[in-house]
Amino acid sequence: MCKVSHPETMKIVLLQDEIYLPSFGGGTKANRYLLEALALNGHECLAITRALTQSADGPNDMQQFVAEMNKRGTQVHETRPEVYAYQYGQVQVESTNFESSDEQRDYLSDRILQIEPDWVFVTDDKRRLMLQTALMAAPDRVILLLQTIIQLPFGPLSVDIDPEYTGMLKAARAVVVISDFMKNYMLEYGDISSHLLPMPVYGKAPYPDLGCFEHGYVTMINPCKLKGVDIFLALAHQFPDVQFAAVPTWGAGQDLIKRLHKQPNIRLLKPAEDIENILSRTRILLVPSLWPETFGYVVPEAMLRGIPVLASDIGGLPEAKLGVDYLLPVKAGEFGKDGFVCRAQDILPWSDALEVLLRDRDSYQACSKQSRLAAHEFVADLSVSRFEVLMEKLADGD
Repeated sequence: MCKVSHPETMKIVLLQDEIYLPSFGGGTKANRYLLEALALNGHECLAITRALTQSADGPNDMQQFVAEMNKRGTQVHETRPEVYAYQYGQVQVESTNFESSDEQRDYLSDRILQIEPDWVFVTDDKRRLMLQTALMAAPDRVILLLQTIIQLPFGPLSVDIDPEYTGMLKAARAVVVISDFMKNYMLEYGDISSHLLPMPVYGKAPYPDLGCFEHGYVTMINPCKLKGVDIFLALAHQFPDVQFAAVPTWGAGQDLIKRLHKQPNIRLLKPAEDIENILSRTRILLVPSLWPETFGYVVPEAMLRGIPVLASDIGGLPEAKLGVDYLLPVKAGEFGKDGFVCRAQDILPWSDALEVLLRDRDSYQACSKQSRLAAHEFVADLSVSRFEVLMEKLADGD
């Protein structure tokens, strides 16, 4: 095995099959924060991403892309046809808009060979074109950053089993995961060992105490079937005197948005990259996912600010709740030929828990305080240095 050099300043390239900005989703935001932290420590960081998305939480055409960059005061340069380069903070970004996968592969390969990075981070490879390219262009220098179980090519939660692609995962120099749930899944179903490195995505203290018993919405972010929107809608119907808020992002189609609009006590809020814009208007956060979350960044984000969270007891959400009360049962859905299929849910545990937090000040304040303490203890132990230590050990052949 060839030995990777490890100068004090490392060159790092992130390959992300999603847009870089805006970053509303937990995974894309986590990747951006990681690169920003590494860049602040003096490393040269480049993100090669897509320019456009098909979802509602980002630019769908180049006019929207340019408007998004202009809004941020960011200058974009077209370095070659369909490649748009800019700098955001101390991170260089190259966003591509190629029509074909072959063009995308060729560009990724060319850039890796030109830059000769110390490490190539490959994040969730949804279209399964980045990892193979990275492995061919930078053998022994690929680190996988895996945050979404559904994208894995093996195991009962995969929607696309692929033994050949599983072999590519095993060829990476290292695999980084964000929860014990995913670490155990990787080992049990893929026979792949991984490094558990929680992402330092929560910003810097102090975090404002936003917990408020009297005011604010019962909020759900990214309402959709996978995230348990039917539980959210049922609770809004059951508590007509309570104001609810939904924050549609990538998962909400127009039909669902119409359903949300029809419920008189539900208000739709625009997504925000600064989560405090949402949490400052939130009394209680609902995370009723019916598909196993790998972790659930938004849970500690709310808890840091003293906001009680009601969350499903599946996947990585029990880890995200950090031992604080209000993990609630759900019947997990599954993917079928016609998409994600939900099962009938028992709403009673959810309505009982919500009733307590809405009506009992002492219970609300106790949960708020416990949440805040547990989350502060959790984030105090997070640091980008863990990633630097891993890269140094790998460079030394460990």
